[in-house]
Amino acid sequence: MEIQQLSLREFRKSLPSSFFEEAFTKLQLNLELEESELQNLLKNAILFTNFGDKNIQKLGYKIIVSYSNKYENYKPLYDFAINKGYIPISKFIEQKHTNNSDFNDHFFNLFFSSFHENFKEKNYYISNGQKKLIEFSSNTNSNFVLVAPTSYGKSEIILDKVYSNLDKKVCIIVPSKALLAQTKKRLLNDTAEHDLNRIITHPEMYKGTEQNFVAVLTQERLLRLLQKNPLLKIDLLLVDEAHNLFGEKKNDGRAILLAQTIIILKSRNQNIVLNFFSPFISNPENVKVRQSGYEINSQTTDEFIKSEKYYICDLYDSPGELKLYEQFSDSLISTQSTFLDYFDLLNSKKARKNIVYLNRPKHIEEFSIEYSSSLPNVETPLTEIVSSITDFLHPEYNLIKCIKKGIVYHHGGMPEIIRLYVENIFSKFNDLRFVITSSTLLEGVNIPAEKIFLLSTKKGRGNLSVSHFKNLIGRINRFSEIFNPETGSLRLLEPEIFVIKSKYENKRANIETFIKTRAKTEITILDEVNNLLLKDEDSLDESDKNELKKSLEYLENIEPNTTDLSDVDYVQSELAKLCFKNNVYDFDIKENESQLNDNLSNYEGTLFPKISDSNHLLDAINLIFFNEIEITDNNIKRLQNSASRRFYSMILEWRSSSASYKEMIGSFMRYWSTLQGSNLFVYIGEKWGEEKRNYTDIKPLYVDLRKKNNSQRINLAILKIKEEQDFVEFNLLKYIDILAELELIESDFYDKIKYGSSDKRIITLLKNGFSIELAKCITKPEYSNFISINPELDEITLQNQLITEMEIKGENKILLFEIKFHLNEN
Repeated sequence: MEIQQLSLREFRKSLPSSFFEEAFTKLQLNLELEESELQNLLKNAILFTNFGDKNIQKLGYKIIVSYSNKYENYKPLYDFAINKGYIPISKFIEQKHTNNSDFNDHFFNLFFSSFHENFKEKNYYISNGQKKLIEFSSNTNSNFVLVAPTSYGKSEIILDKVYSNLDKKVCIIVPSKALLAQTKKRLLNDTAEHDLNRIITHPEMYKGTEQNFVAVLTQERLLRLLQKNPLLKIDLLLVDEAHNLFGEKKNDGRAILLAQTIIILKSRNQNIVLNFFSPFISNPENVKVRQSGYEINSQTTDEFIKSEKYYICDLYDSPGELKLYEQFSDSLISTQSTFLDYFDLLNSKKARKNIVYLNRPKHIEEFSIEYSSSLPNVETPLTEIVSSITDFLHPEYNLIKCIKKGIVYHHGGMPEIIRLYVENIFSKFNDLRFVITSSTLLEGVNIPAEKIFLLSTKKGRGNLSVSHFKNLIGRINRFSEIFNPETGSLRLLEPEIFVIKSKYENKRANIETFIKTRAKTEITILDEVNNLLLKDEDSLDESDKNELKKSLEYLENIEPNTTDLSDVDYVQSELAKLCFKNNVYDFDIKENESQLNDNLSNYEGTLFPKISDSNHLLDAINLIFFNEIEITDNNIKRLQNSASRRFYSMILEWRSSSASYKEMIGSFMRYWSTLQGSNLFVYIGEKWGEEKRNYTDIKPLYVDLRKKNNSQRINLAILKIKEEQDFVEFNLLKYIDILAELELIESDFYDKIKYGSSDKRIITLLKNGFSIELAKCITKPEYSNFISINPELDEITLQNQLITEMEIKGENKILLFEIKFHLNEN
């Protein structure tokens, strides 16, 4: 007789007012249970795990995990883990929760203990699902998509793929600059076993003579590398967080650029191997870029090693009750706990390490300051950290006040080296209990944490999607933390996620609906493919077909003959070709080709000398690229205004003199002190804007300095410096590069603008990923015996003794942190 599988639907029908429901609710609320209730739960757990559908099996597992943790009786969990191939769990129980003499007396226990060794990977144990992923990756030398939950070891698989292909030209694409450093660090961790000493993280680092190399780049940097080197071919491309290829919206520029880069790579080398890695791609066929015509294999895992607990609490403007969301019954259960505000909840529910998620960087800083002001100082003064950041930036920096209270924050408006330093100190110092962060966490940045508190359910202007939410909560209780031999705990198999309606949330937001549509156990993640380059042309309407043609024509002008597009309208002039080559999107290049050439002719006709100062440079950019041309980007359009050009001339002067952050903060404060009246309405951009300057303004883009005290102005200056550095890097430098290729800029001045120095040694260090602050420090004469720089070969040799010498000389701990990073000693 065939036993019918128990479905989730049938379970929900029979659940209300049942003996099981009452017992299960008590277990989830950590209340004491009668013996009969425990027996009922465990009996049902066996039934669910053996005869239930996928979701019912998860329910059975949840019962077993919750029971084992509550009563510290891990035999049921051990048996389940052995049966399911959850080897990290069974091995951890064997090592931490068994009496060794009793355990070793049983043949089957000894047999299973030996069996575990088949799942040992380096110094840790992997699950059956992880083993299958590793074997698939190792044995597959063709295109594939590998899909596994966050913390499932995808990063290690990527690294192993690199190490096994060191004789080839290999590139890892990461979605953010933050991940460049992290991935480089991971790759260099095993240099003792692998002959890998140099990793390309910037287009300038490629010499053109390499027979093989490893590169870690964003799609923007990879495209720039390909444009500068038209004969370069890549053998193996590893795309991390590959779901980014789908695009957040139809005109997602970064997703389109990633697809265009893949088209170019495939066009140059038909034998290139493309490997895609993601925590959620439901249909592997969706990562096919239609112009490239490649086949793809796939491997995924459906293991469920962690069993989440979800809570919600409405604290928008009054005290609120904490409710447990039960994802199997799709119901909310009162915990009988009420909290006055979100500080009260955080203080009550915090773990050793916690993440607080907010959508906007502005809210991150506001919340961090507000929360830290309510907390006492940490018991162990973090003196070295505080003094290092004070010396590097300013004693009034908000982060310093927060660190003294056990809080750090992390967002894109911080200096890059400070962000990396924050990740490092949060991981190392137990007194730092909270990291307040944004969607930078979605991009693969790994920091240790046991609980996550969402004070916003937004990402950008929209809500966190199911995939974003799952990715975000997957960042807590990573396997390396759960199964750590010294600090690990099986209680971490039950991550706690708190969704809190706060003042940082929209008043109309419904967190009950949010959690039910994100966490319900049967929710499946469907691919939302917005990138037109991934869609079949036959499925597009006329508007989308026109947009697709524009993208392909743009690509053809970057790299001719890479698509199947016919009747391509190629630009003819050198200037227009350089605009395409340098990824200018601020105006329609083809439409304005004639005007661009007229502007250049008029400029050259004035017989200006070669550009050697910032004022001349910005005037030249305006005259050549913006005169009589319709600019589509409002941010760049500001440069048509003479006052804006004077301001950016000042910014470029600081850049060209390699001014330190401290110097730039002082310069900003002095500059602002010269302003009066309406000029104290300072443009800060959408991320940090508080005021509208005119009634016609749609968004608040300005800050009124008259309303800011000295400390607030200092912190605003730090934010402003980072914003303007990014503007120069991503918006302005492309035009400067074009002028340099047209030989309109004096070469020494160009180096100072591009790199912050014309010193070839410093430039070599910058090309190899060193910060300008560290480059200036280690090129001082006192360190010359410990560093060798060959600008012609673009090579650097550092001796480990350099760290000791820098410590003796009392260099800033942030610079010491960075040099240890480069020497792989962190």
